Amino acid sequence: MKLCTSTNIMNFDLGKPYSISLEEAVRACAAAGYKYIDANLCGFARPGQPLAGDGWEQWVEDAIRLAEELGVEFIQAHAYWVIGNPFTDSSTSGNLTRADGEWGEELMRRSVIAAQRLGAKWMVVHPFTVWQESWYHYKESFAYNREYFKRWGEIYADHQVGMAIENMAKNPQKVSYCARGEELLELVDAIDNPMVQICVDTGHAHLSGISPAKMIRQMGSRLKATHIADNHQNKDEHFAPFNGTIDWSDTMSALREIGYEEAFAFEIHNLTSMYPAQVQRQLVGFSYELGQYLLGM
Repeated sequence: MKLCTSTNIMNFDLGKPYSISLEEAVRACAAAGYKYIDANLCGFARPGQPLAGDGWEQWVEDAIRLAEELGVEFIQAHAYWVIGNPFTDSSTSGNLTRADGEWGEELMRRSVIAAQRLGAKWMVVHPFTVWQESWYHYKESFAYNREYFKRWGEIYADHQVGMAIENMAKNPQKVSYCARGEELLELVDAIDNPMVQICVDTGHAHLSGISPAKMIRQMGSRLKATHIADNHQNKDEHFAPFNGTIDWSDTMSALREIGYEEAFAFEIHNLTSMYPAQVQRQLVGFSYELGQYLLGM
């Protein structure tokens, strides 16, 4: 496994999101010892952020030069995704209208091009949920995701980037499509593209009442990316391991059992987010030591 962290480990400054640059985050990660980085493109695709601006291609080129200077690799990425209800019409009429429209398609296109240029082997995507009050329309959700990711999976493959569809979360308010491993496997089977596989988010699994270790074993060789975080099963806290209630001994055993060799990628921005940017580097350093410990368990 390759110890990795998302660029969002330095993203918030005193709780304000998207206020620390990619350059500052990557420099802090490299100084801590990280050789592998997960480019959190979804954060950089928000309004006012570089991937959503006119100079986005130059921003990507600057990131490439930064990685070369520091001797780090962007081996994983996270694509753009729409926040909130992805559809303006969830009537299951068969004519679902995306809330982000053509701009959402453009941001996905930019994500793919950026991931290819950065050298990311796998890029994580969120499946979409067609809501039905506090539950979801299973058939509509499956049908939409099958067609959407079949189309984009081919585009990803054309750009030599693997797509890893992430397990979503069940929370007290709503249940999302693909919170269950069976749905993820069914969706990937239906897409039938070797470049479209699976990401397990340990926090999402735990929040859904599913042992992350069990889900990892269930995914087996389909697992190509990870989001590693902890929580207390009441919300998606994005805490560092051992700050929640996940069984990390079993989780690490499961990863070894399936022969997982890709990125062991922290997504733990709430380790740092409440602090001033000036003091977050020490916490990034701590995360690297924690990761080394976990990989050595």
